[in-house]
Amino acid sequence: MDFEFSPDVLMLRDMLRRFVQNEARPLEMKYFNTGRLEPEERARLRKAVEQLGLWGLTVPEDYGGGGLDTVTACLIEEELGKTFIPVDTGEVTPLLYACQGEQVGRFLEPALIGERRALIAAREPAGLQPEAWTTTATLEGDEYNLAGIKSLSTLAEAQDFFIILAKFAADSDSKGLTAFILDANHPGLAISKNGAPVLSIANVRASREAMLGEPGGALALATEEARRAWICTGARYVGMGERLIEMAVEHAKDWVSLGAALSMRPAIQRALAEMRVDVDSVRWLVYHAAWSADKDQGHSIQASAAQVRLASGEMLQRCIDRVTMVFAGPGPAPQIDPQRLAYSLVPSETLELALKQARMAVAAEMLGLA
Repeated sequence: MDFEFSPDVLMLRDMLRRFVQNEARPLEMKYFNTGRLEPEERARLRKAVEQLGLWGLTVPEDYGGGGLDTVTACLIEEELGKTFIPVDTGEVTPLLYACQGEQVGRFLEPALIGERRALIAAREPAGLQPEAWTTTATLEGDEYNLAGIKSLSTLAEAQDFFIILAKFAADSDSKGLTAFILDANHPGLAISKNGAPVLSIANVRASREAMLGEPGGALALATEEARRAWICTGARYVGMGERLIEMAVEHAKDWVSLGAALSMRPAIQRALAEMRVDVDSVRWLVYHAAWSADKDQGHSIQASAAQVRLASGEMLQRCIDRVTMVFAGPGPAPQIDPQRLAYSLVPSETLELALKQARMAVAAEMLGLA
């Protein structure tokens, strides 16, 4: 394995660091307080991303993107993970690569150029696990009747669309989850916000053409692309870990209590050291998995992707706990609470579900059950 990045990749990394520092971070306080960016702010970020030549670079060539290798894609994700502003680079959920027929022009292509955004409506307030989800799709004539409640990670805008995961009725021949792709303003869909956003699905009529992929095959859509996305998400978590370290170090050095800097306390030093080793260890796992994915194209990357998903998620949890401990001691409350902010970007229940799935995948590989 070559541990050196090419000069072009290092130049790209440096440009990204300047972008994050000069364009994204100045918006963080407002985003933390309001949970949203104004249209002109999103447009300014989009323009900066395009000027850097980053738009669509990580999208597979088969779908009109740059087909960037996984290692470089991870480098981009790590740098973007160092800001808490959601920066759009033209990446789309791998589920969209299953679009067929008119779905391509209506959903996939607008998403790839940034005109529309896909929101995944999968998990539910009543349960994190797919087996506990109760949203159903009942065939009535030539249409499906969808009914249920879904948790959302963000509010929908007029141009957005949903990918809704539902189960067929118990007497159906198709088992598992099925994906339906619908406009955000589709009749019967309603969003309420009492804390986290919730999507209510009541008597929603969906045609057969609204089905994404095969009946019962939602979890198998774009499997290999999804696994590459796991590796890139691991890189994003490494970047988030780096930012949490930065926040903790700055607070520990700046705050003085009882005549000594907080950084002189053994408990603080231990927490910082553990965060440093934790993040660096996961970084090497991420880049080794990315290198393996690029080197062994055509081979399954399930095992390495699952390991990255598990290790990076647990690392992020530990970093959040440790940085919270650093800020919990003597000193003023932070302007941006690191725990609240991190979990607003990666909800704790979503992270727990991903970790459980990753543990199962790693164990299945070890036991020969995969």
